[in-house]
Amino acid sequence: GKSVILTGSDLSLPQIAAIALYPSPALHARGSDQPHAPPLSLSPSPALRAKHAASRHVIDSKVSVGLSIYGVSTGFGGSADTRTDDPVALGAALLQHQHVGVIVPSSASLARSAAGPMPLTDQPASTTMPPPWIRAAMLIRTNSLLRGHSGVRWELVEKMAEVIQKGLVPCVPLRGTVSASGDLTSLSYIAGMLIANPAIRVWMLAPPAQTPSPTYSAPHALSLTKTAPLPLASKEHLGILNGTAFSAGIAALVVGGPGGAAAIGILGSVLTAMAVEAMVGSRGSFDKFVGEARPHAGQVESARLMHALLDGSEFASHHEEEVRIEEDEGVLRQDRYSLRTAPQWLGPQFEDMKRVLETVRVEVNSTTDNPLVEPPNEKGEEGTIHHAGNFQALSLTNAMDHLRLSLAHIGKLMFVQLTEIVNPAMNRGLPGNLAGGEGALDFGCKGLDLAAASYAGELNALGGMNVGVGNVSAEMHNQSVNSLALVSARYTITALEVVQLLAATHLYVLCQALDCRALWREMQEMAGVVVRDCLGEVLGLANDPQSNGAIETITKKVMPYIQDALDKTTSMDTSPRMVKVAGAAVAPLLEAVTSLESSITDMLNLDLVKIAKFRSSLAQRLEALLVELRCAYFGRIAVFNIPSRGPAPASRYLAARTRILYEFVRLELGIKMAGGDNLKDPEKVDTTIGDKVAMILEAIRDGRVGRVVASMCEGC
Repeated sequence: GKSVILTGSDLSLPQIAAIALYPSPALHARGSDQPHAPPLSLSPSPALRAKHAASRHVIDSKVSVGLSIYGVSTGFGGSADTRTDDPVALGAALLQHQHVGVIVPSSASLARSAAGPMPLTDQPASTTMPPPWIRAAMLIRTNSLLRGHSGVRWELVEKMAEVIQKGLVPCVPLRGTVSASGDLTSLSYIAGMLIANPAIRVWMLAPPAQTPSPTYSAPHALSLTKTAPLPLASKEHLGILNGTAFSAGIAALVVGGPGGAAAIGILGSVLTAMAVEAMVGSRGSFDKFVGEARPHAGQVESARLMHALLDGSEFASHHEEEVRIEEDEGVLRQDRYSLRTAPQWLGPQFEDMKRVLETVRVEVNSTTDNPLVEPPNEKGEEGTIHHAGNFQALSLTNAMDHLRLSLAHIGKLMFVQLTEIVNPAMNRGLPGNLAGGEGALDFGCKGLDLAAASYAGELNALGGMNVGVGNVSAEMHNQSVNSLALVSARYTITALEVVQLLAATHLYVLCQALDCRALWREMQEMAGVVVRDCLGEVLGLANDPQSNGAIETITKKVMPYIQDALDKTTSMDTSPRMVKVAGAAVAPLLEAVTSLESSITDMLNLDLVKIAKFRSSLAQRLEALLVELRCAYFGRIAVFNIPSRGPAPASRYLAARTRILYEFVRLELGIKMAGGDNLKDPEKVDTTIGDKVAMILEAIRDGRVGRVVASMCEGC
């Protein structure tokens, strides 16, 4: 892709994700078509170089005359009352006391051959940050040091960029920073790698998947990649450590990475639109007038998006019809809250995410050191050392705490929609559990309903967690208040992973629901033909205008009762169900016949034998029709004349925009409507429901779903 040129002021979140998540061009196999990170370089601006040199000169000049500068001639934090005239040795002492992170397996256990008990967790993963987090932090710290406020040499900035390009990543402990004087402990491992500290372990990322290699000592890793170590000068040890790069890096990946929080926010609206279709809901809930009456920006934007997504849908109602009281008795007059109030629910999350994006964008283009070096200005005034607190990362903590709550709210809406769609008491005529086959032997999405509850419960706990208020005094009470930004960012990544899992589950369920809705739509449409045929045969009517008119009149009276019975018997197996449905047609049949002209009534000569024959014939034919439709939807061999509906049977009923995501799941991922597997022997089913949800989850996390959603929203 396009080169990333660091300037210190315009690093974007997509650029951070591209560098952190993909292999550098230097590691990319020649001729490979796999995606890779863009080339990384430093701004060639002479003005920036001059500013950087002037900043370094301020440090050198003050050190040369023995002036007292925090972290250059003094101790650190609560020990800042000590003094030294050896700033390089002081820097080494800083690294020594910050290399306290616990990483398992330790170097000692790596050298020991004796086997112990199996660990409770994956030890490296439970104690070490993933490489993308570290690469994001390295990039952000490089961008910050470039700004000329840290008093470090240009050579250090160049070395940081070099190791990023070469795929060298130090092993950094997962825990150990309070993010108050920056992420000191975490950043100290980057400094340790640069100086080739043999105690620091280093990964060398291997293309094309950017997977970590076995770890090497820093000197060995640098040697293998022909990278010269860089001895650090005065203040440079502190210059690397004293910043918020790890907190900011993780936050940037949470928000702006593929499948990140920003993408999940939009996906929540897209899935809601699909849920409206699955539940034959109303597009009117998202009408422009509603937003004008309560013009919160997020609500207006969310409603506008969902209204546009549903344009052209045959499932969603587009105009609310006014009917008399007796005409819709027993019918839910409006959609339930999870659909009808979705803009009011998702809108605040849109607004919060916009604020979070801006907070993180500012942070990754800021200087978060202490002390700060203000270079000499154009008036010739001397440079100034500022002892302040830009390292206090509470802005990020608040952003991540709020974002975690937003993710929980989005996940809550997905979960409620999912549970209503699988519940036959609430889903407007769909089978219980969205079973494609017989309900007694096909429990469809019941397991996913249970799993989703566990995801939602965990997400609620994460969303209700306020990390920022949990800080305790640290470091001789010097860091008496500390942000815990990295802790909050870590929990937010966990929340993101859970809501991605919930979204994948919801999307799987929605596609199944849309197929079931399409099948039942066809069932209801074809049932009218079956009723007319049964009436003609049982009543022995001739094919003449008078007889046809009578049959049509009777059919119109009977069909609402048949459709109502179909909707209310979805939990029954097909054979007894259709007997009950046919039975529901008897009373309206008698009422319809007696309301006809006496000459027609006499001609029909309806008696108990004919009624029983009609009921039996109708039940048998409806049963055969449903079996045939199922075969058509599952791609099975049909007995009669209903052809296969293909791998995406609901497409023709969907809005043009929602169809794109539905067909991505059905056609590109190859996930078919569930239910056909129940016709096989259990041992021949080689893919679990969870495997299929995992395919969707991978597509969410790697950005494929995000790209599909972006195409859906074009022009909205």
